[in-house]
Amino acid sequence: MKNLFTFFIITVFSLNLFAQEEDLKLSSRFGKPDRLMVDIYNDVWIGAPDTIDFKGYNPGASLSVVKDFPFGASNFSFAIGLGIGTHNMRYNAHIYTNPVTFQNYFVNRVDTPTLHKMVLSFVDVPLEIRFRTKNDDVFRFAVGGKIGYNINNHIKHVDNQVKEKTFNVPYLNKFRYGVTARVGYKMYNLFVYYGLSTLFEKTRGPEMAPLSIGISFIPF
Repeated sequence: MKNLFTFFIITVFSLNLFAQEEDLKLSSRFGKPDRLMVDIYNDVWIGAPDTIDFKGYNPGASLSVVKDFPFGASNFSFAIGLGIGTHNMRYNAHIYTNPVTFQNYFVNRVDTPTLHKMVLSFVDVPLEIRFRTKNDDVFRFAVGGKIGYNINNHIKHVDNQVKEKTFNVPYLNKFRYGVTARVGYKMYNLFVYYGLSTLFEKTRGPEMAPLSIGISFIPF
């Protein structure tokens, strides 16, 4: 987490230095440049097997900094950037890797641990086609996607105050991609991400992918 936080600070600071002059131009046209996006969401895992007993809340978050490229004098623009996204899959099951077929299976736990979850972290490249009104009280609508690479994955197990972490889940899909959409007014937006890539490599586990629904904050 310390390394992720350092990445956030360096990236945001670098973008600020690089984009100050362009932001002044965009501010006069669109109100705000929309170069920092903070997404907070809950995941629903589409295609998950019935053997997974999910908890009600599977939180995730992402932070992205982007560069905006307007389409002439219109209300439309294209944005591309860099970010980090995380997912926390909370469930009551074991992941069992078959040594013969090299496939992952979820098997329900008999006991009920205090906490059992899989944590996933990605470096992402977000892309968006945006529509925004040309004033400070901006209304916006954007569709796009993101491509990411997994930089951390582990299973965290807490039971009777005993904490255990297992890193590098077998046959996890290192690359991910999916589509995004956001709509909102001023700094508050609804956000959706639908994963088109699966959690595990092809034929190495259940073909499950996240549907993330939440809110986006775009402060500047």
